[in-house]
Formats: sequence, structure tokens, C-alpha cells
Amino acid sequence: MALVGAVVVILNDRDEILILKRPAFVDWAPHKWALPGGKLEHNESALTAAIRESKEETDLDVRNLKIINLKMDNPIAPFYTRQYSGTVKIDFEHTDWAWAARSKIETYDLAPSVLKLYEWVLQNG
Repeated sequence: MALVGAVVVILNDRDEILILKRPAFVDWAPHKWALPGGKLEHNESALTAAIRESKEETDLDVRNLKIINLKMDNPIAPFYTRQYSGTVKIDFEHTDWAWAARSKIETYDLAPSVLKLYEWVLQNG
């Protein structure tokens, strides 16, 4: 199956993950906390989409992205990084954002796969 999207697990120096709250008007996972990411544009690679979507949604410049080697339920490419610059500023596609520690992540109403991806990065990244 061809990839249709990409997501990025962004970790800060305390191993907290950046999560974004999705608004009510979206079709997929309304009101849930999700990762930066989105659909690939025509002829765009998953890596390029991950970098572009992170910038559009968080205003962060991410670099040195690495693939998360997990089978996904949807045809998306998951990446992670601890290397970024800038200050978080969310776009219209989200209503809030947070840095969440592993000890607190399950208090958020998470979109599918967020916890699975976060745990993989903590164990393997």
C-alpha cells in the first residue's frame, strides 16, 4: 500500500513528547491529542512531508529525522527527532499543544498510535 502521510514524534531534552490538540471540525480524531503530521503532497517524499507538516503545524524546524520501525494501522510513515529549533506556535489546524512526559501522557485523550510511537522512541531512539 502506498504511503499517504507522515507523522513526527518530537522529543525535548526531558524526553517529553510534543502533542497537538485537534479541533472539533476535523474528520479524523476530533478533540484528540495527536502528533504533527499530515498528508503527502503530489510527488512528495514522506520525509519531506514530515518536515513540512511539522513546520506548518508547530513552526518548528525539525532535522535529523529517523524512521520509527513499527507497523502502522494506516499507510503513514512515522519519524522521530530530538533535534529542532524555534518556538512552538500552532496553526489553525489545532486548538492547543503540550509537552507531555511519559508519566502524564495517558491523562490526555490521545489519537490512535500516539502512545505506541512514543513508547517505541523511548525504548529504541
